Amino acid sequence: MRRALLHRRHVASSLRRVYTARTAPRPPRQTRRPQPVEPASLVGKPSSANKSPAAPPSSFAPWIFGALAAGLGFYSLQLYLAASQPCHNTRIADLAAQKDVAERYDYTAASFDSEVGLSELLMGVNGLRKKLAQKCHGEVLEVSCGTGRNLGYYDIGGGDAKVESLGFIDLSPQMVEVCQKKWATLFGNKMAQQKLKPGLKLRFMTGSALGDMPLAPNGKKYDTIVQTMGLCSTAEPAELLANMARHLDTSNPDARILLLEHGRSYLPWLNRVLDNSAEKHAELHGCWFNREIGELVEKAALQSGLEVVSERRHHLGTTWVFELKPTDGAVKKAQAGLPLAATQQTEKGQ
Repeated sequence: MRRALLHRRHVASSLRRVYTARTAPRPPRQTRRPQPVEPASLVGKPSSANKSPAAPPSSFAPWIFGALAAGLGFYSLQLYLAASQPCHNTRIADLAAQKDVAERYDYTAASFDSEVGLSELLMGVNGLRKKLAQKCHGEVLEVSCGTGRNLGYYDIGGGDAKVESLGFIDLSPQMVEVCQKKWATLFGNKMAQQKLKPGLKLRFMTGSALGDMPLAPNGKKYDTIVQTMGLCSTAEPAELLANMARHLDTSNPDARILLLEHGRSYLPWLNRVLDNSAEKHAELHGCWFNREIGELVEKAALQSGLEVVSERRHHLGTTWVFELKPTDGAVKKAQAGLPLAATQQTEKGQ
């Protein structure tokens, strides 16, 4: 009897707990609003768990800068020593004392571009070549073309290109061969040829620019004659420039002779450096880089019925850029059919 009474009490107590749990009000649910995340924290900010230790700074940088500084210091020292030494051969800048070294290019043609490529790039000579070549128009002849270092700069692309024909001539057959191969590399494929001016005439010729040169493909003289780094490598620079004038169409007032040359500086100490190393440089590279280019060009222009339109100098005066055109008197007399010799005599008499 007592056991049955305890059982009923236990059941009743359990039922009350269940009822109380179901009917009692629930506490409010705790909600937490998400915090905004900065975009910068998602990108470029790895978690601390995946963060790898920073790499130590390169130990080679001080050595590299040290080597460059040492090289620059050594070069400056050598330049100072060369500039402080008097020239042992006082006639080394005289054309009569400079031997003909033009044949040297027959042996250096294959390696010429690699020898001068880096120095011309660092000195900005390629930009000067491009500006000069972009001025060429009409029937164009490049004298002393060498390995064709101006090939990629002429205005020959598209129907409105300024160049009608392009001729290259050099005394060295090895140089002309390299020039032809370079053209084939640049413009030999079908896609490149389709971009060229339709009907563009191209010629590669071996011969001396001191003698008779072929006329333009149209049977006339040239509208533009260009030469880069050529007056330094010939034994007769004045005669070379005069011959260029004879092959220029002086009846065309827009005809031009364009020159990019290197020679003496306007700084005496630098000229001493050039004079002291000129002979060795000529034997190795085939050019005399200590010539008074400005004087040569002005004298030849005066004798050939030309006038200097512009003259610019770069690299402490050692790089010269010239633009020459026929004088007004030369244009009128050429249009009248007078030969160049008669033009010169008539102008001298005026």
